[in-house]
Amino acid sequence: MAKQVILVALVVLSTMLAGVFGSIGCYYCNSYNDRDHTACMDPMSIYVNTTVCPNNYVCTRVSYVTQKTFVTSRGCDPAGDTCNNIYRNLLAYYPDLSTFNCYWCTANYCNSASGLEIQRQLMKEEVEANTRKESSVKDHHFSF
Repeated sequence: MAKQVILVALVVLSTMLAGVFGSIGCYYCNSYNDRDHTACMDPMSIYVNTTVCPNNYVCTRVSYVTQKTFVTSRGCDPAGDTCNNIYRNLLAYYPDLSTFNCYWCTANYCNSASGLEIQRQLMKEEVEANTRKESSVKDHHFSF
């Protein structure tokens, strides 16, 4: 019984510390590398891997076309100029890169399709509020 209480306490403590240090969990997959090339697509497979991101990272969902193949990728990327950095890195590997779309978010496992819909709705509300206050708006979506 005491071992179970200690185990529960350790799980609760580790969960709390993850929040304190700013780590978030994200879905992690890439349809280019998937066995059937569909697990990472929308709707996403229930078997997609998850990962815990380092501090100051965000969850991302990126889609693009390269080598005549539509690719969807989900994972962790450094916060900051996230989508521009992803675009530049992909372009270095895939010079034929086109139809690039990028979303980033900051809640646990928010890079699923439903998480992105929630984020878009929050952004819409934020945009409407900020438009009333000022002319500049922060957008979490990036596309070419």
